[in-house]
Amino acid sequence: MTSLDFGRRVHRIGRADRPLMLVDARSARLCAALWAATILLALYAVFSGSALITLPEALAALVGRGDEYTSMVVLEWRAPRIAMAILLGTALAFSGAIFQNLTANPLGSPDVIGFQTGSYTGALIVMLILGGGSIAVMSGALIGGIATAFVVFFLSSARGSVRGVRLIIVGIGVSAMLGSVNVWILLTATVEDAIMASLWGAGNLSGVDWPTFATAFGGSIVFLVAATLLARPMRVAQIGIPFATALGQNVRAMQVAAIVVGVGLTAFATATVGPISFIALAAPQIARRLVHADGLALGPSAAVGSLLLLAADVVAQRVHPDSPLPVGIVTVSIGGVYFLWLLLREGKKR
Repeated sequence: MTSLDFGRRVHRIGRADRPLMLVDARSARLCAALWAATILLALYAVFSGSALITLPEALAALVGRGDEYTSMVVLEWRAPRIAMAILLGTALAFSGAIFQNLTANPLGSPDVIGFQTGSYTGALIVMLILGGGSIAVMSGALIGGIATAFVVFFLSSARGSVRGVRLIIVGIGVSAMLGSVNVWILLTATVEDAIMASLWGAGNLSGVDWPTFATAFGGSIVFLVAATLLARPMRVAQIGIPFATALGQNVRAMQVAAIVVGVGLTAFATATVGPISFIALAAPQIARRLVHADGLALGPSAAVGSLLLLAADVVAQRVHPDSPLPVGIVTVSIGGVYFLWLLLREGKKR
């Protein structure tokens, strides 16, 4: 890195640490607009669908004045699904922002690196081999994701720190191997169990209720807070590992903590509704382009991720109303095109 590049990176990081009134005005306006769009889309999702409910009826049910049928559809079926999409969109966006910052690469997201596949493997082992319940499946996904992360972290580390491109390449290889393991587990299960696990593995928000949301929220909020606390040391490390070390920062400990937090967010999302691709990859990049920032941009990333996942779920339910699609199929379809565009863009830069 030349002294000029170093100075520019210090300037960008320093600019991100100035008072909020000076720096975050654009970010605040963007977040307000995105969350307003999310609220409007949530209202649309509440009253639209196969069950014919008008907007006034839906609003009445939300404030506790609806009839029994409307309250059941709005409060028990649609509202928890909407809340889950917003929560998991935030969690996946945070996770993607963390890993893209660690690897200094736009391809560094948990669904590309393989951590999401590891979470799916852990969940399948508990679900189909050990026969555990929902809490056990969530624990298995968390353990599987963290174990995969540390394997990838160990294989890709060099001289005490993680190298971004090496992490991505190793992660893709580990993900391919775990994908084969997942197929083997599904093939050895009974037909009924394999079908149910495959539907879950497509990423599906259907059937989400308030207890499920409460469990996912309780687990995710710890990692969301931890990600916020890690934001500043990660911005310092973004300037350069020697610089962060000179300031007294334990870079390796920070990287390990960031990996645990990022994998934890992905694992909880995977364990709750199955693997959902694209959100962790695209949301942080879109957010950074909108606010013209090089750092984590956690707030805008969360707003973009929530809007993307909710929009994908709305599309999944309405493409074929008689047989709604799993939301993961919609995100993968969009994400495949986005991924190809990103690869071509990065190839042209090099």
